[in-house]
Amino acid sequence: MSEPSFGSTLGRAILAGVAAAIVAAALHLVATEPLIDQAIAIEEQMHASDEAPVVSREIQRVGLVIGFILYGVTWAMLFAVVYQLARRWLPASTAPRRAIVLAIAGYWAVGLFPFLKYPANPPGVGEPETIAYRQALYMGLLALSVVGAAAALWLVRRLSRARGSSPGSWLGAIAFLALFAVAVYVLMPGNPDAINIPDEIISSFRALSLLGLTLFWVVLGVTFASLTGRAEGRAAAV
Repeated sequence: MSEPSFGSTLGRAILAGVAAAIVAAALHLVATEPLIDQAIAIEEQMHASDEAPVVSREIQRVGLVIGFILYGVTWAMLFAVVYQLARRWLPASTAPRRAIVLAIAGYWAVGLFPFLKYPANPPGVGEPETIAYRQALYMGLLALSVVGAAAALWLVRRLSRARGSSPGSWLGAIAFLALFAVAVYVLMPGNPDAINIPDEIISSFRALSLLGLTLFWVVLGVTFASLTGRAEGRAAAV
């Protein structure tokens, strides 16, 4: 069977990324936007101003959808590049399973773990003076998280070659990743800004943000794996 071209891999990834973005955007439009409205109202009460907002909430909602689609396409392109380069190296026996493994690694490395350390906050949380510092913290954690996930996948591969395919290979890699994550989590500084919004809004916003993040990676991984499996089946039948 011939190896899939990067163009075909990229096309499937972009379709999956757009589908994932639409699902996540729909969730946030329905469930998260009301919480943002509450947070903005609280912020306006705390910092009363007669100035009209630069961008209306209606335009912001349109921007949310467009932003999610751009987000989905961007991560889909990166996903396609990594998958194309590492598909023979990923510790799984079939193309769809390799896609799922990569999606799980991506979800952990660039989604869940950074979120656990620096969870999303609604408007009204965070001082403008600390934006650069907070962004630097987040990007530093993101880089370390990607390195840790890549090292764990490499360890699975090495252990599988040495011992054969067994649950022990995965357990060893998961144990390494857990220790690595705990060390990074403890050593990285926390968010420096105080939270001035009610706890119920913060907790609901973060729960919905995590749900949207999870849905994005689930839909991306499952859709890409399904499209890849179908393409592999068609190629085998030729």
